[in-house]
Parts: sequence; C-alpha cells; structure tokens
Amino acid sequence: MTIASTRLTPDIQFYFENFVRTSTLNNIITPFSCTLSSTYLLENKSFIRLLFDDSWDILNTNYTYLFEEITNKLSIPYDFRTRLMIYPVSGKYYQSVESDGINLFNLESDDILLLNKLLEYRLDSTSINIIDIDYSSLSTNLSKLIFLYLDLKINNNYEIFDDVTPIASSINLLENCFEMYICENLFLYISEKEL
Repeated sequence: MTIASTRLTPDIQFYFENFVRTSTLNNIITPFSCTLSSTYLLENKSFIRLLFDDSWDILNTNYTYLFEEITNKLSIPYDFRTRLMIYPVSGKYYQSVESDGINLFNLESDDILLLNKLLEYRLDSTSINIIDIDYSSLSTNLSKLIFLYLDLKINNNYEIFDDVTPIASSINLLENCFEMYICENLFLYISEKEL
C-alpha cells in the first residue's frame, strides 16, 4: 500500500517526544520514534511548542502557526532527511515560519482564540481567565482540548473532562498527542491533591 502523503514537522515530533519521555503515565505505553534535536527548530516559537512546553519563554510574546514545505532535500537536516527516507516518495518536510506559510494543521478561529489564551497563560498564569468562553460553543476538538487544559490549570476544574470518551479525532495526531498531555496533567493534579 502506497501512502499518499507523509509529513514530518520536527516541532511535533520533538515536543511530544520530550513530553512522553518525562511523562509519568505515558512513557512506558507510548512508543516514540527516533530522537530529534531542537537545533533546527529555528526561532522555536511554533504553536506546537506552545501546546506542550511548560517552560515557554516569557520573552516570546507571540507564536507561529504557519509552516512551509522544504523541497530542497539537501537543505533538510540530516536526521530529518534520514527519517523521511522511510517514505521516500511521499515524505515531505515542513518547518515553522513567521509568515508566507500554510496553515498545515488547518487551525480555525476557535483554535486561534484558545491558543491566544494559552499564550496568555504561559506568559502570566496569574492574570488570565476563561470565563468569557463557552466550552459547548467551541467548534473544534483542539479548541475544546485547550479549554480543558486551561480550565484545569486556572480554575482547578476538570468536571467537563470525560476520561472515557476521547475528544480527539482518531485520525488527528496533534489532537491525540495533546489529549495525552492533558491526561498527564490531570493525573498529576489529582495525585498531588490526594497527598
């Protein structure tokens, strides 16, 4: 069977792998691929880092959500080029860019709204609220997941979260990875609360 499209975005591979390696719940059951270096993540301000990195640099007051395909194979770092050779025909390499890129993850307005709230939280966790956002009116799974994360972190609330029925689409890698991240945070919160 030929795969029509295989996309490598080093941001998601790097930050999700870092999360899994330090995870209490997931590090044994979640397989991850080869280790990649952050050296080639350019300015390192992608929204993927914003999602998974608890130590977001407070000097980074914005994030990027655009990506560009790097078509010159020789300009792709060796580690990534080697990884792409698993699917040499369909493999494509995308890197985060500030402008003139594509919305590779098809982020919608609700996603951007919640990513902006997440950025506010990462910059100053004491001065943000989400009371003006109605969870049930959010139109995307990712925005709902970000809301749940923020509700846990800001309000110590996890009543909406259903740990039986996944929110993430079974075919969306980013959503599944972020839902695992939320489960980890919820587990840690409940564990500390019970002590």
